Order: sequence, then C-alpha cells, then structure tokens
Amino acid sequence: MNDTCLAILAGRGTNEFLDEWSARFARKWMMRIAFSDHLASMRNHAFKWFRDECTEEWLIMVDDDMVPLPETEALLEAKGDIVGARAAARSGHESHQHSLSMGCVKVHRRVVEGLSPPWFQFGYTADGADVASCECLYFWQRAVDAGFTIVKSGVIGHRFPVTVVPGDSGPTFLLDHELRDRRRSTAVSP
Repeated sequence: MNDTCLAILAGRGTNEFLDEWSARFARKWMMRIAFSDHLASMRNHAFKWFRDECTEEWLIMVDDDMVPLPETEALLEAKGDIVGARAAARSGHESHQHSLSMGCVKVHRRVVEGLSPPWFQFGYTADGADVASCECLYFWQRAVDAGFTIVKSGVIGHRFPVTVVPGDSGPTFLLDHELRDRRRSTAVSP
C-alpha cells in the first residue's frame, strides 16, 4: 500500500481491529485527525492534508468507529475514482444506500484536486435549525456532477455504543440514541 495515504478520523476511543488493518500502510503517510463534533471539517482537513502534504495517488479515509472485515479488502482492489465500502447505519440497514457512506472510502488524487473546497459540508433546513443532509451526500453529489466514477465495493463493520438491559424474555440492546429517547419518554417531571 505504498501508493496510498491513510487518514483516520480518530477520537472516539481505541479500535484494535482498525489499528491492525492500518498497519500495512506506510507510517509516513498516515494521519490521525482528532475527532470533533464538526465531522465535515475533519473530512475537509483530511483532504487538505492529502492534497498539500502527500504525494501518493490514493487517500483512504476511515472513521475510527469502523471495523475492517475480510470483506473490506475488496475496497482496496476496486477500480473507480471514489470507492466506498458499504457500512451500516444505526438502524442496522445500509448507510447511504443510494449514495455513498464516507465511513471508509478510497479517493483518487484527481478527485481531491478536481473539486474545490470545501469538499464536505452539511445541508440545513431553511431556518438553519436542523440538518437536512449530511456531509457524505454533499460530497457524493458534487463528485457525481463532476463526472467522477463512484463504486461501492466491500463492506466494513460500524461500531455503535450500546447498552444491554436484562429482561424476562431476554436482553434488550439499546443504542445510545434509543436510550436517550427511552429516558426522555419516561422522565418524571419535578
């Protein structure tokens, strides 16, 4: 993997599976970007680093809550300007089924240099109060409009915080957002 730079969007904790998988990449071309609430800016930072500081042809950008599987290897071999691995959303269904998840993606230099920054940004409702579209969709649409070849290849696991609650008919598994919703719906008013 000497023709590839690797950017890991990090900060949610350690991931031994990702660490093991990423060991094949040349260390001089690997960057861990500290996680923040501004995912679009993290992705823009990775693209800027790749454009300005790396000389390689490919960037692999992966979030640190992704878990590489044997099936993830297909992403490394697939042809296309942009290759994304299929990943699960919190619902358990495929994330961005009709576009592309940026959780684990391989991007050719011509894409990064061919699209002007910002490469990623969220779309908001007219009043700015809610997110209408994610940074993945913004990037995907710009790449499609510019005529780049986009391919889905391979799958990657996606870790989610989960709380296990014992029950009479077996355990219940609650993702953090489900736990928050459950707590809100049963909150006692003062």
